[in-house]
Amino acid sequence: MISTTYIYRTDLPMMTLVVNNGKLIALDWFTQKTERILGKLQAQADFVDIDTLKDDKSEDLDKVILLKIVNELDEYFSGTRTEFDVPLDISQGTSFQQKVWLELLKIPYGTTISYAKLAKNIGKPTAFRAVANANGRNPISLIIPCHRVIASDGGLGGYTGGLEIKRILLDLESR
Repeated sequence: MISTTYIYRTDLPMMTLVVNNGKLIALDWFTQKTERILGKLQAQADFVDIDTLKDDKSEDLDKVILLKIVNELDEYFSGTRTEFDVPLDISQGTSFQQKVWLELLKIPYGTTISYAKLAKNIGKPTAFRAVANANGRNPISLIIPCHRVIASDGGLGGYTGGLEIKRILLDLESR
């Protein structure tokens, strides 16, 4: 398992990325959730320097995937990528959370849906609060686009990274 921290834009906080067995298991704005995931897996990540990784010719699958994720995030923030194509591992979530997270992956770039609509989409129309909680536990922020879910009244709702980050991401995607 390897991990790195990286800053993509100066107006956003540092992100932590964790890859295990060739799949992204965590990408978050803060380390608390990442640490919880690592603790749950009873594993210790080897932190790598991203600049060193870019020069590394290793065929280690975790390093290859981590570099792919970094490249895709760079493209996303530069406005040239609208979909991610990296392998994900969401197995640390409950079956309900996984169902919500998989549904989040269907929300197109540049669009938003409400928590109520998301609940309806997974066949649980009255479970919008549970859907919001599952959103908040999303271990792979940004790539699993929980920032695209807003309140029914058009308000931003919540976001684990904070509303300012959510606003920045939605503005980026609306261009």
